[in-house]
Amino acid sequence: MISDIAIIGSGVAGVSAAQSLRTEGYDGRLFLIGEEPGLPYDRTALSKAVLGGDLTNSPLLFPADWYDELQIDLVLGKTVRKLDVSSRAVLLDSAASLTVDRVLLATGAAACVPRISGVDLPGVATLRTADDTYWLRQSWRPGQRLIVVGGGLIGCEVATTARNLGLEVTILEVSGELLQRVLGRRIGGWCRARLEELGIAIQLNTGAAEFIGTDRLTAVTGTDGRHFVADNAIVCIGAQPNTAIAEQAGLACSRGIVVDDSGGTAAEGIFSAGDAAAWPLRVGGRRSLETYINSQKEASAVAAAMLGRAVPAPQLPLSWTEIAGHYIQMIGDIEGCGEFVMRGDPDVGPALLFRLTDGRVTAAVSIDAPRDFAMATRLVEKSAAVRPEVLGDSSIELRELFRAARAKTTVT
Repeated sequence: MISDIAIIGSGVAGVSAAQSLRTEGYDGRLFLIGEEPGLPYDRTALSKAVLGGDLTNSPLLFPADWYDELQIDLVLGKTVRKLDVSSRAVLLDSAASLTVDRVLLATGAAACVPRISGVDLPGVATLRTADDTYWLRQSWRPGQRLIVVGGGLIGCEVATTARNLGLEVTILEVSGELLQRVLGRRIGGWCRARLEELGIAIQLNTGAAEFIGTDRLTAVTGTDGRHFVADNAIVCIGAQPNTAIAEQAGLACSRGIVVDDSGGTAAEGIFSAGDAAAWPLRVGGRRSLETYINSQKEASAVAAAMLGRAVPAPQLPLSWTEIAGHYIQMIGDIEGCGEFVMRGDPDVGPALLFRLTDGRVTAAVSIDAPRDFAMATRLVEKSAAVRPEVLGDSSIELRELFRAARAKTTVT
């Protein structure tokens, strides 16, 4: 009988797992342990609405009384020092300990920080928590020169927000295009053009080699030797799964805590989900997906598995972003081999880019097309067989293509 469960981590994966456990009928004691002292909040708003000042504070995932209603014991502002997998004992920094029947490691991820000179200078920052955002919001002023190191999702979101606040923004991206890992070179190039239209300077094939300053940042030296004058810099070069507790406990880790396709580790009764977990993918392999939606999906799967009702749930990357005033959604890995089909023209209106592998839809990115993206998601999830010329024809509804794929008929 399961009577006590501890969730380590109070981000979206941990909170969603707690909600799913109650939905699944678990009525035992449920601990939610988090390092930050406040109630769990939505991190997706940090680089956009909160940093830009549209929201004073990051929105809570749930109000305080929700936790009371679900009888969730909040243990906030506490760090887990040790996990004993044999006894499933959780030792906190306060020296208090909990011995439970199941443990979920939803410890999230931390911002990657380069090991280069000057990275600790005042004026050099990362963005991962609400406190990071509040500090940036208070520090930045119109007209200041900001260097954004990294042209991924967070870097481009922050650059958009900072430019709208009146800062002079330069992005340093070490690869040959922005957003390649999540949106692919084609959409990355389109986003680069939109960011440049906002007045953001973009330097490709250039990273940060050194942060320069005595008492405060004054410049950034690029890996190509160029010198960029700066009042502030923000490092957005990805995230590192928080695996310290898992490693201390002897659990296998490789780009995250290694789990099966329902979130179970090799240790009985120990599970992981969210950014900390290296979760199996539908296309093979495993990795930490670092998305809000995947964290929710993993949390739902792991809650069932913790109660003995495991159902395989290999993941497809699924996310969204707002860059340069455009709402962009993505499913699957858009960068890779295969055939690419553009539906619509992103320069004049809503559009979708599809990737087909062996005639089947394996990934999609939408620009300002949320309704069509819902159907595109179903095509990818089904790995639907669709002819490229039909998929690219905007006069044919995606719903019709999905129905035909499901019925194994051909749209002409």
